[in-house]
Amino acid sequence: MRTALRTLEGLLLDGGGRTARRNAWQAVLEDRSRARARAEAERLLTAMPTPGTALRPVAAPRPAIAAAPQAVSQAGAGALQHG
Repeated sequence: MRTALRTLEGLLLDGGGRTARRNAWQAVLEDRSRARARAEAERLLTAMPTPGTALRPVAAPRPAIAAAPQAVSQAGAGALQHG
């Protein structure tokens, strides 16, 4: 499938079009990275104490996507036991 898409892309776009698209995607990824760094810096700065105030603990960053726990069926749980 990927090969077919690359072939079709090669037919429809010249080399410069492909390069521009790759550069645009790289820029998107870099923007996301900068946004994460900026949010982390803001979180740390807001947690810093001002003169005359007590220290506040800094909360650990939350994962972007939390994986849902997977249920194990009774048959699957029994299959893992070795006697």
